[in-house]
Amino acid sequence: MIDLPSLLLFVASIINILIGLSIFFRNPRSKLFIYYLGLAVALAIWTSTNGLFRILPAESLLPIALMSYFGAILVGMFFALFNAEFTGIRLLPNWAVLAAGCLVAVGSLIPGVYATGVTASRSIVTTDGILVFAAVLAVLLLGGLTELLRYIWRARGLARRQAQIMALGMGIAMAMGLTFNLVLPLFHIYGYVYLGPEFTMVYLGALGYAIIRTRLFDLRLVFARSATYFLLLLSLGAVYSTLVFGASKIVFVDSASSANASWLYTLFALLTSFSFQPLRRFFERATNNVFYRYHYDSQEVINDFSKILVSELDLDRILKRSLTELCESLHIQFGQLIIYNDERVYRVEHYGQLPRRLMVAPELARLDKPMLVADELSGGERKQLMENHGIRLSMTLRTREQFVGHLLLGDKLSGDIYSTQDIDLLEIVGKELAVAILNAKAYAQIQEFNLTLQARVEHATNRLRVANRHLKELDRAKDEFISMASHQLRTPLTTIKGYLSMMQEGDAGKLTKAQQEFVGYAFSSSERMVNLISDLLNVSRLSAGRFLIQTKPTDMVQMIRDEVRQLNNHATTKGIKLIFEPPPEPLPPAEIDDNKTRQVVMNFIDNAIYYTSQGEVRVMLEQSGDRVRLEVRDTGIGVPEAAKKKLFSKFFRADNAQIVRPDGTGLGLYLAKRVVEDQGGTIIFNSVEGRGSTFGFELPFKPVTPIREVAHHGRHHHPK
Repeated sequence: MIDLPSLLLFVASIINILIGLSIFFRNPRSKLFIYYLGLAVALAIWTSTNGLFRILPAESLLPIALMSYFGAILVGMFFALFNAEFTGIRLLPNWAVLAAGCLVAVGSLIPGVYATGVTASRSIVTTDGILVFAAVLAVLLLGGLTELLRYIWRARGLARRQAQIMALGMGIAMAMGLTFNLVLPLFHIYGYVYLGPEFTMVYLGALGYAIIRTRLFDLRLVFARSATYFLLLLSLGAVYSTLVFGASKIVFVDSASSANASWLYTLFALLTSFSFQPLRRFFERATNNVFYRYHYDSQEVINDFSKILVSELDLDRILKRSLTELCESLHIQFGQLIIYNDERVYRVEHYGQLPRRLMVAPELARLDKPMLVADELSGGERKQLMENHGIRLSMTLRTREQFVGHLLLGDKLSGDIYSTQDIDLLEIVGKELAVAILNAKAYAQIQEFNLTLQARVEHATNRLRVANRHLKELDRAKDEFISMASHQLRTPLTTIKGYLSMMQEGDAGKLTKAQQEFVGYAFSSSERMVNLISDLLNVSRLSAGRFLIQTKPTDMVQMIRDEVRQLNNHATTKGIKLIFEPPPEPLPPAEIDDNKTRQVVMNFIDNAIYYTSQGEVRVMLEQSGDRVRLEVRDTGIGVPEAAKKKLFSKFFRADNAQIVRPDGTGLGLYLAKRVVEDQGGTIIFNSVEGRGSTFGFELPFKPVTPIREVAHHGRHHHPK
């Protein structure tokens, strides 16, 4: 009959195999997982055969005893191989361990090598070969344990803690197993052999603790499910056995009622089957409360976290909401975000109850690793620093190019250390958070810059308004000065010009040839001065709004003939042909401003002659529908492409024009454009540098009744 110790041994065997298979299928190619599966199967063989040894008849126990020896030597072999692979320390080469283990294991299955039989009192009759078996098993087990102890001496942090837990559990189980199943039987003490396998439960407990507390193999889910089904099977077995055997004792007192008993067993079996699912759900909830009380879905946390980063631009809100999301999702007691700017603390955000002491900048500088977990540190300055401030995890927030700050987290509400799931999640969201913080900082800086810029623009605008008022006042003063000076200069210049004209005509006596030449130079200069003053007066009138168009009937053909005739001597002197092409049909008088239009015509022709060194100047007048068109074409220096946009600006002159005619003012074309446009016309301009230019205008043609010819009022030269 199965007793409780035997049942526990069978359950331990099943759990060993389940855990071994779960680890193996995580990576079937891993030697570590293969050796662990072998160790789990070997433990299952050893414990289950010891359970069978307790309940089977004595006459059939020799094969079970041999299988127990077989399982024991496999435990030693796979234990040594597993620890060598786990620690990277090999006291014996793998081939030697495999050879010794397999040789002894094969011998253990052959009757007479280590055992010859089992007595009625369940004592195993051994041979002298058992000493070889014991020696090989002790070497394998002690060798594996030595490897593990040496690894503990070298390892640090979480790896050391895992090895310590495994060494403690395996050491206790191995010591008890060797004592009750090997040492005592050597002295023919067999009454306690069943105790050795029981201590494999200590190893299972140590392994479970390592899985739960130190993330060993990341098998918490497997362990939780194994616990669920273990409790489920145990509960169903206990309930079923109690109901069946209890009811049969009460209801059926004799064996004659076996038929009725079978119906009762069937009924209880059906009740048990229907109760399976409710009990399974109950135990799943119970085990989840133990193993996954603070469980979370990483993808859901990442999605919620990303929504926060996408929806927020304000730095303070990003820090507050993201830290709250992290701490609440991972069930963390408190957290801090410390953001830097130009190597100084820029922002600090807290969650939960803060520790009594907060880290200062020099202390934070020591946490310069990408991620530090206090439970994984074996000691040193960083671990002590984190312990003093209650920090369990420190993470630097950094992009590829820039350090952003620190994320500091305290203890988890579950009391667990930070799991692989936690660390993987923090690594993902840490990168996203670092980028979002940099973007928010840039946005805040842009906002601050915009405010500063707006204030500066408003200040500069006010200054410009004041300066503009001063400039307008200065411009008015300038115009008034030019107007006054021009009026004052015009009278004496007119007098000088008149006397010079009289001298040329001989009113002061006959002049010699040299005197005539000198007087001619003086007359030309005074004439240019009069034209300049006239232009300045027109500019001042334009600025003052007193430049008025006064139209009257004008014979445009005759006006142009007069200007061509007066400038013909100048053209002949330079060796240039000056040609006028009147319209084929006579034009009636037009309503235009005679004086101002005459100045424009004079300016165009005079400029064409000045800036043409050879070739011709052709003046053409024609009527085009309801408009009259004048063009003055020359073969002169032309206008550079860069100067065309500014050619009709006030005081502007092209570079090549300044070389040919240094004394120009740059007012002629500016005034010409204003005169033409104020009369509703448009300027005509086309030029290619080095190949000549075309200047002219189009004016609305308004014929009037013919009048007498308008007298010529003087001529004016307007350079470019």
